[in-house]
Amino acid sequence: MKQLERSVKLKLIIKKCHICGQLDESTTEQEKCNSCGKAFLPLNYFQKVHTHEEGKYKDLFADGHDLHEDDLIKGLYVLW
Repeated sequence: MKQLERSVKLKLIIKKCHICGQLDESTTEQEKCNSCGKAFLPLNYFQKVHTHEEGKYKDLFADGHDLHEDDLIKGLYVLW
């Protein structure tokens, strides 16, 4: 069982804040900058918002394993 757990690797999302330049790492999309508190929209926001229930805004933020390189904003995000 432990071998199976080790083989599953979580994708790390590295994001640079476009306001203060802070680099943050997480396995899920961040809702705001840890340094300046700037709120972020989830990736692919305009595609998700029309197909999602109102009042569940936090569910729009994806986990790293749900994202692909094409989803990222070049210069602000990296999947590791």
